[in-house]
Amino acid sequence: METNAIGLDNVVEQGSSFYRRRWYAMLILSLSLVLVIMDGTIVNVAIPSIVADFDASFRDAEWVNTIYSLVYAATLILWGKIGDQYGRRLLFLIGVSLFGLGSALVGVSSSIEMLVTMRALQGIGAAILSPSTLSIITTTFKGRERGIAFGIWGASAGVAAALGPLLGGWVIDHGSWRWAFYINVPVVFAAFIGSLWAIRESRSLQTDRYFDFFGTLLGGLGLAAVVFGIIEAQAYGWWKPDAQFTFLGWNWPSNELSIVPVAIAIGTVLLVIFTWFELFLENRAKEPLFEFRLLKYGGFRYGMVTGLIVNLGELGVLFALSLFLQGTKGLSAFETGIALLPLAIAAFFGAPLAGAFSSRIGPKWIVLTGMVIETVAMFILSQVVTPDVSVNTVALILALYGLGLGLAIAQLTNLVLYDIPGPKAGIASGANSTIRQVGAALGIAIIGTVLTTTIEDTAQARFDDSDVLSAEHMAYAQVGFLEIAKQPIYFEVPDLERTLISEFEQQMAGQMDPEQAEAIAQMAAKSAAPELVPIFNDARSDGMANAALWACIFIAVGAITAFRLPNPKEEPATDTPGVSDEVPAAA
Repeated sequence: METNAIGLDNVVEQGSSFYRRRWYAMLILSLSLVLVIMDGTIVNVAIPSIVADFDASFRDAEWVNTIYSLVYAATLILWGKIGDQYGRRLLFLIGVSLFGLGSALVGVSSSIEMLVTMRALQGIGAAILSPSTLSIITTTFKGRERGIAFGIWGASAGVAAALGPLLGGWVIDHGSWRWAFYINVPVVFAAFIGSLWAIRESRSLQTDRYFDFFGTLLGGLGLAAVVFGIIEAQAYGWWKPDAQFTFLGWNWPSNELSIVPVAIAIGTVLLVIFTWFELFLENRAKEPLFEFRLLKYGGFRYGMVTGLIVNLGELGVLFALSLFLQGTKGLSAFETGIALLPLAIAAFFGAPLAGAFSSRIGPKWIVLTGMVIETVAMFILSQVVTPDVSVNTVALILALYGLGLGLAIAQLTNLVLYDIPGPKAGIASGANSTIRQVGAALGIAIIGTVLTTTIEDTAQARFDDSDVLSAEHMAYAQVGFLEIAKQPIYFEVPDLERTLISEFEQQMAGQMDPEQAEAIAQMAAKSAAPELVPIFNDARSDGMANAALWACIFIAVGAITAFRLPNPKEEPATDTPGVSDEVPAAA
């Protein structure tokens, strides 16, 4: 195969077979990105079915979503650097293979623990895959074609966000949530084979072959410990232990202090050490995982902070919305996808609208306008959410929110990289993607905690006000009632009666004769179910309202930090990253 001389332009020669296949390569890269984006949106609508299938807790549902973002964030920059040094196509092949394997193993999972573990494997595959697609586009196209290719790449992400809930919902309603993951496998296989034919190998010659594995370990473990503490506080208590924590046969020894504050403290210390270590590497002229010196650039500094804060609200509230629409409004997975569709459509059209106006008034004001619109939409949602709120009303608010999202996101990414020198654009882009995934993981954890805490508080207050549910013979079952209230499952009175009979019989097992236990369980269920259904719906609605309010607060704080962003009307004259320091490798 033909290769360029070292140090010349990294674009494939126009006479090579790989150059002639470049648009097939673009198709493969776009389909791979679609898989990664759709996977996140499909999971949101699949959560209620997964919870019902495994009789899982709300905490488990949070981990199904959070572990993906957590692993993605912890390793994204590292994989991009490895791809630059050892081959971008090689890394793409590894990433797409791991993503496909993870998808298949999620589909065959026999327990919620296995499913969460395989979601982590998917996250690793996505973290390897995502930077590879961008860097391959950069090394395959040049000039005007490169702009077209990046436009296709961005449009693919928008289409995936729109189609994900619809396709996933249809598959779930007409088959099983498992098929929402199985459908990835044939696409992954086609992408693997097609990339061998259409994508040429390339790598960088000027990058120092130093891998910051220690920094990756410190950052990943630190973030994981903090997220673990936020999510698991619901089960083990914020300070005093509410339950015994066990891991592989080991029991948490303290009866006075929960593992939660210890985990958060350890995570914080690890993140402080991570910061020190990264600065140490910079001073030694090594290439750290995260270059803190880039924070001297105003666009990067304030753009990163803005992106982190905004993602805390954006991703968390979408997680809560899917649970509300299915668990409280009784929508099917496909109907939930339709309800979320206005958000994706509005975002899809908002992005090019932002580009059209940014050259006139500057991208900063486009970002701020979008974030103000998002803030207003979330505030309205927090005020109108009740058990009786119309799904059309929610969809209309989501369309407004999506418009703001489309205006803000693309231009915010541009501002983050605006004043970064060309040679540092790659690592800055990776850092931006990482910090947004960190925000996603923390957002799901925080908003999930707000959701469940509000549900518990509202439900408990209503239990205390009910003569039936506050009766002495019901007191032992109230903990079970609270757990049922947090499940994203839609209940009508007959459905809840059956669930309560099973719950009561388990509570009374071994305490009395089975026939007597069954009779008492049926009587208690018939009296409790009519009281519990409206309480559950009110508690879940209050939880959704508070989740939207917290999302509103996060996005509003992000908008305040966005005031410090630069407002260029023309791009700075920096070198195009990745053009002059590459050499294609033999296929």
